[in-house]
Amino acid sequence: MKYLYLLLVLYSFSSFSQTNCHCTLKGIVASKENKEKVPGAYVYLKGTKKSTTSDAKGAFILKDLCPGKYTLVCQMASFDLIETEIYLEDEKEEDFLLSTHDEHLQEVFVQGRKQEITSQMKSALSAEERSQKEGLSLGEMLKGLTGVQSLQTGSSVSKPVIHGLHSSRVIILNQGVRQEGQNWGSEHAPEIDPFVSKNIQVIKGPGGLRYGGDAIGGIVMLEPNALPDSSAIHGSVQSIYFSNGRQGVISGLLEGGIPRLKGWGWRIQGTLKDGGNVRTADYYLSNTGVKEENVSMAIGYKSAGFGADLFVSRFHTVIGIYEGSHIGNISDLERSITLSRPLAAFTPAEFIRRIDRPNQDVWHDLAKVKAFYHLPNQATLRATVAAQSDERWELDVLRAGKNINTLRFNLNTHSGELVYDETNTNKRWKGQAGFTFLDQGNITSGNKVQNPVLTTSLLPNYSLQNLGVFAIERRVTEKWELEAGLRYDIKEIETHRPKANFSQSILRSKHHFAGVSGSLGLTYHWNPLTESLFTISRAFRAPGANELFSNGVHHGAGAYEIGDPTLEGETGTNFSFSTNYKPERWDIEVGLYSNHIRNFIYLRPSLINLNAVYATTVRGVFPIFSYQQIDARFQGIDFQATYSLSPRLTVQQKTSIVRAFDTLNEQYLVNIPADRFEYLLRYAFKSNKAYVSGGITQVSKQTRVEGGSDYAVPPAGYFLVQVNGGMTYKKLEVNLSVSNALNAAYRDYLNRFRYYADDQGRNISLKVSYSI
Repeated sequence: MKYLYLLLVLYSFSSFSQTNCHCTLKGIVASKENKEKVPGAYVYLKGTKKSTTSDAKGAFILKDLCPGKYTLVCQMASFDLIETEIYLEDEKEEDFLLSTHDEHLQEVFVQGRKQEITSQMKSALSAEERSQKEGLSLGEMLKGLTGVQSLQTGSSVSKPVIHGLHSSRVIILNQGVRQEGQNWGSEHAPEIDPFVSKNIQVIKGPGGLRYGGDAIGGIVMLEPNALPDSSAIHGSVQSIYFSNGRQGVISGLLEGGIPRLKGWGWRIQGTLKDGGNVRTADYYLSNTGVKEENVSMAIGYKSAGFGADLFVSRFHTVIGIYEGSHIGNISDLERSITLSRPLAAFTPAEFIRRIDRPNQDVWHDLAKVKAFYHLPNQATLRATVAAQSDERWELDVLRAGKNINTLRFNLNTHSGELVYDETNTNKRWKGQAGFTFLDQGNITSGNKVQNPVLTTSLLPNYSLQNLGVFAIERRVTEKWELEAGLRYDIKEIETHRPKANFSQSILRSKHHFAGVSGSLGLTYHWNPLTESLFTISRAFRAPGANELFSNGVHHGAGAYEIGDPTLEGETGTNFSFSTNYKPERWDIEVGLYSNHIRNFIYLRPSLINLNAVYATTVRGVFPIFSYQQIDARFQGIDFQATYSLSPRLTVQQKTSIVRAFDTLNEQYLVNIPADRFEYLLRYAFKSNKAYVSGGITQVSKQTRVEGGSDYAVPPAGYFLVQVNGGMTYKKLEVNLSVSNALNAAYRDYLNRFRYYADDQGRNISLKVSYSI
């Protein structure tokens, strides 16, 4: 492969820089109380990028270190952090004895997160990647992780795609709670402020049985750091400016304890965002601004045997929808697609900050209470209850002087879980068992249509109840780790909608679904440098309300959508295998997966003799799409390799490839990510307080699309150049990033705006962060 050849060439020029950096540091991590070896402890040299984790025998090793004085740190959940000064000359051994720390408020999450990630392929944002991408939406932040891309509606609306799957097939855990919003639409971005969560990672493939069996695509987990356990007040302020859209972002955080009230901690955080029209390489896109105001607060108490915390947040955003994408009839749509450049009316000559119609106005509120209690037998009871309110307005352009509200969705959710957790006990098999519940109600309003047979809105009013029970067991030995789990879910949806426009007669219906999900994962440690993971998973997902009952114009998609009340639940069977290998200066990770989904649900154009069928409404003529079921197969590879040319110079390559096939009709599926390759070269200065990096992103043309299955053929592949740099001085951190540095004109296959306009041009971001 081309990138392997590149690495070999670079390797031939690298040996000269290694002559003085030959030191080795190794040791054992064990528990101070019982001298039991501690696997998975994080060991690193402060101020450097050198880090590792202890293996199944508690052993760790760091190689190719330069002589000198360092601060060595060992960190592990439920244990006190240890720092020690060391001086390296050649080879040195340094062992750690960790003391148990029972008062860690967030041990609920740390223990649970380790449980989840041990049996699944995963990716996580590094601290450096996080600094470079802060201020972007969640979907854009995760874009570029191997196996993860984003489904976009312009530059402001983005949602994560994992191994080709998205929306309701990807669970987003916000503060340990399932995010419940109108996430079924391709243009419905997650209502989340990433600044709230310091830990962001992605679990790829079916799994996460504790949180639901319907994660056929995977899970995105967002969690904050633990609340502070001292009365000192500290925090940070971050100010970010993006040149494209002249967008300003400011986010601040304060946290501390309560004097004379031991065990109490608190945190308050807020974010403001304001931006105007986005510019492509050649022109502005009208009405593409964004505004955002978010706030969150948390307070918690912890003691040796009990702890609880309360978290509340409000997310509000107004997103302008590009006017050139709001097409009222088929002829205008076809004309817009044929143009290489949008009409002048949709490409203003100068920057405009104002947001007009069409736009989305979204509010999301979350309140959560989480508690734990340590039982006498060392097990722990954990309980969480949460309430969410999601209100979405999708506002149409003014027609005939009328201020029309196109669609309004109001979704209210109550959820909770109770878990019996044995992961901290001394048993050979350690696990969790519990149940979850969800109660949800949706109210929809929208425009009337001309045909009296058709109902008054895209979605009916409905109520939904879901109950799940699960059990997970895990066994760890010196050479292998085995994890197995089962979950059973039952779901009921009851709908009620008018029989016809203005009718007093209400149609009601109930639908019941039940299914089993499970996973079996084996991790094998071949040696301290190599481990492999094999997983078999089964996931069950009941149809969503939109898939069952849609019957109306979907404003954002520009289509008339029709559901099918006879749809059955999806069943996904996933096989995955990954290996991580860290010899000498290398860090290589390869993952393979094959996800077979029976009764896969997707939107398909309604055709008669290959001609599209249209619906006539007061807002124009729209193509009709209907939800149908097929059997699908998703397969692919995730690859990432990092090579240290010297202690300060590294090169990295990432590859993400996915193939999706309709096995029922023997054809490829549409809207599947194209092949993506990334190359990065990074240099850290001697002080390790500053770095510069440059990279290239190569996205191939999506050639696996059946003729006649889309409005337009996929766009050409493209190359993007990025440049990054950062430095830290005492409490001040500065980051500068340039995306699409060469200002290339391109269109991405997963961006719905590709029908009408180019993607975003050059964007320079400057971030200044100050720690209080």
